[in-house]
Amino acid sequence: MTPTPRVTIGLPVYNGAATLESAVRPLLAQTFTDFELLLSDNASTDSTPDVIARLAREDRRIRSVRHPVNMGANGNYSFVARDARGELLKWASASDWIAPTFLERCVAALDANPDAVLAAPRTRLYEGDPTDGTGTDYDRDIDLLAETPVRRLMQLHQTQGLNNAFNGVIRLAALRKTRLVEAYLCADMVLMGHLALLGKFVLVDEVLYYRRMEVATSTTLQDHTSRLRHHYPVASARTLLQEWKQQLGWLRAGLSAPMGVAERARVLGYLARRFAWNRELLIKDLQGAAQYVLKRGTMAT
Repeated sequence: MTPTPRVTIGLPVYNGAATLESAVRPLLAQTFTDFELLLSDNASTDSTPDVIARLAREDRRIRSVRHPVNMGANGNYSFVARDARGELLKWASASDWIAPTFLERCVAALDANPDAVLAAPRTRLYEGDPTDGTGTDYDRDIDLLAETPVRRLMQLHQTQGLNNAFNGVIRLAALRKTRLVEAYLCADMVLMGHLALLGKFVLVDEVLYYRRMEVATSTTLQDHTSRLRHHYPVASARTLLQEWKQQLGWLRAGLSAPMGVAERARVLGYLARRFAWNRELLIKDLQGAAQYVLKRGTMAT
């Protein structure tokens, strides 16, 4: 029987042949070696399967899955979390790079902080070669150390910019209490909020995560249409009401995370205020859905 690894590195990929190997090599070179690397190919149409097969022949810690149909990026991220065999999960990107001590430092931080659900290092943003020294250190990486769920949630909303913590090391027992990465825009942010309700985030005070900031690989830099295509490979009515889906995600997190009655009331009160703050986006969402229905009705006649 194959021994259970301490960490699963889950790497979802779609058409990532150009950068996949350069992302996998530093994962395999980690100083912390008790891990499996799960490569989940989302029905790629380029040479990604060939790259995966070659890498898997070189290292027995790699196992791979190829999906027959593209389930969207969020679905693939959720898949690797469900299929992970480790105690801890580190989501990895097919285009980023990590330092050799990434896992070692993050696992040690979680071991030293049993009330933390996530540990993540500081980030450097780069283009081209991550090792050429030309990147920019990101100054908004977060830790969430407040004792109460509502304070951690509020701190997350007040301080988070790029969701770099998503690429840290997460306790799978906590992660599987969430709905993982649901099928709507910014679902990764909602997931981080749910995790913040479950426990603390620890910041490892070293630059160990290098995030590629290029339009081809970073949805943050893409337009709205490209981001939707990333999450919804087939255009349909599922692309409607993105803001409503996000707000519903926040509500479900607030209702499902374990906490006392008084603390839950504070969390739900805070989320209600956020709902009111976003009312213009919610109204715009409804208008977009109405226009879609009218357009479909006109085409049908």
